[in-house]
Amino acid sequence: MTILRRRFQLGAHELSTDDAAAIAAPYILAGPQLYAIGYGSGMIAPIGDEHLVGEMGGIWAHPIKVADGLTLALQDADGNELPLADGLFSQNPAEISWRWRSGDLSLSRRDRVLPGAPAYAALLEVSNEGKAAVSATLEVSARLKFLGCWFGGLEGQGGAYNLSDVLILGHDELQPGWGIALGTPVPPKTFTIEPEERGATARLRYAFSLEPGAVRSWPLLLTVSQQGGWVAAQSRWRELIDGVAAAFAEEPAFFADLPALRAADEALERDFALAQANLRMLQADYPDTGAYFLAGLPEYPQLFGCDTTYSIPGAVAAGFEATARSALGALAAYAERACGRVPHEVTTNGRVFHPGNVQETPQFAIAVWDYLRWSGDLAFARRLFPLLREGVGSYMPEVSGPEPRYPIGDGMVERRGMGSRKLDVVCYQVAGLQALARLATALGEPDADAYIERAEQLRHHFERDWWLEAEGLFADSMHCDGSLQLDRHWTAVLPVQLGLVAPERAAQVMARIEAEFVNEWGLMHTVGVDERVWTLPTGLLALAAFQQGRAERGLQLLHNIARTARVGALGYLEELIPQGLCFVQLWSAGLYLQGLIEGLLGLKPDAVGHRLTVAPCLPEDYGAVTLRGLRVGAHRISVTISPRALELTHSEGPAPLRVEYAGVVADVAPGDVFSHTR
Repeated sequence: MTILRRRFQLGAHELSTDDAAAIAAPYILAGPQLYAIGYGSGMIAPIGDEHLVGEMGGIWAHPIKVADGLTLALQDADGNELPLADGLFSQNPAEISWRWRSGDLSLSRRDRVLPGAPAYAALLEVSNEGKAAVSATLEVSARLKFLGCWFGGLEGQGGAYNLSDVLILGHDELQPGWGIALGTPVPPKTFTIEPEERGATARLRYAFSLEPGAVRSWPLLLTVSQQGGWVAAQSRWRELIDGVAAAFAEEPAFFADLPALRAADEALERDFALAQANLRMLQADYPDTGAYFLAGLPEYPQLFGCDTTYSIPGAVAAGFEATARSALGALAAYAERACGRVPHEVTTNGRVFHPGNVQETPQFAIAVWDYLRWSGDLAFARRLFPLLREGVGSYMPEVSGPEPRYPIGDGMVERRGMGSRKLDVVCYQVAGLQALARLATALGEPDADAYIERAEQLRHHFERDWWLEAEGLFADSMHCDGSLQLDRHWTAVLPVQLGLVAPERAAQVMARIEAEFVNEWGLMHTVGVDERVWTLPTGLLALAAFQQGRAERGLQLLHNIARTARVGALGYLEELIPQGLCFVQLWSAGLYLQGLIEGLLGLKPDAVGHRLTVAPCLPEDYGAVTLRGLRVGAHRISVTISPRALELTHSEGPAPLRVEYAGVVADVAPGDVFSHTR
């Protein structure tokens, strides 16, 4: 089954490669209730190194896995397998497909996740491109199993399977609610079910004869039930099968409801759409969790605290407000039962695996503020405010020890040997208090001034107590006796990115970081110890660069994040730069979008106050960038931004939108256009 080329199609943009390693790299095909992870080679092999080792791939309708995947083969009249060659593997955000040749026969397979309840469809097609009739057999092999999610406490027997009429039906004796139905509308000529140590391989064989130029197709459908067993799966299969072929004829409106970007910089235009596509593929809505963003695949389909909060501003700005709101609501529901502490990791059946590192609680307050300033959703913020007050106002002080009173506990850097107090934790505590004050002001709560005062006191003490003058940096951690430790972790950028220090000190920190902490790809994890480059710190460094007016540097770092989509698994923003670890990562897309919209284009919304500040940080010779269909609360706008000009169209809104740009303030009514050149 030789594959010669792999391509990823995204509207007018195409990525392609003939590199063998990239062709064989993983892919994801996803819908909110089901996803499939496999290899571009079309072969089935283990995926996953850390959690369910070797089992993180396949077809998952969380909290259960139902198959390792599907493979195809052509056989001659004697049952001998025919060679498949000249293969092409193609992807777009809604479909994956393979095409091969075998003599005069062309074999194609197109896979999609159907909308609604978990269902996976494939359209299989054989055509005769020769001058003589051909008879052969198409064999569909499905490696089936039932497996509960990581740390879900869901023990299964593995599955029992049989053919009933045209369908393979499966159930699990230890989990009677689990069930599948798999098949085409016509019965196979022959079939076998080969039991394995866990699960079984079902082989369905369909004989065919084709005259020259003739085509034969089979719609294949797999339906999954988590509660009703094979009976419910079979019923769903019968409801859906007649519409499978028509579903493949439809062009998915993948970006219909999302903002669109046009730019003279074609890479920026393409990568903006890729980041949106990645967020779309990471949207999930499982029975025990509700809607949220998967943190990263293949290893981290769980609901995460920090991964979610880092991604909120970019996700909401890019059109994913509903999923962002649901994810924050889910994290809040757990925190409400945990004294305000926001969890780090929740399994796909809703169990808390990790109750939360210390910085995640104030990060959550920052994310709710980010959500509010973009969405204007006061009702949601009001519902969460008591929790935020408890988490940032009570939980955080409670985890602080004796003087000096900085929070004790783990933060983003999960490394042994540090002091008990971490740089990122205290930085996010200050920023969390600032966010709480802003939320209190927006909601008319009486405590805003008190939170501002507490934040400023803590910020002042932090800048004094954590600064290492000889290094031009803040310490990475502090021990209980107040002594400081410098390990040169990536968190060195946080005091600058969060805006916690004076400009001259911020400049010192950035100069030291640029001199020692970065390589060609971005911000290293730990200088001299772990010099891999994650997209997360690199995205934060990009935001800091834009804040300092360093447009070329910020843009370069964003391009480095986006470069991961052109290396290895095409189309996916990976966890490491240029590639590595999870082949698709939530915060990679989220921070790229935030860096572009808030950093490069300088859009600063206040949806509650019906205001938008525009302070772009574009290179002087950069072409115009147009962003259409952007939502700021109830307002819908389009902007065209160049280094010295702004044009804003206010197409929809309940009131005028107050726009501030280059010292000019204008109230732009719905239907009006504002333009200014500085």
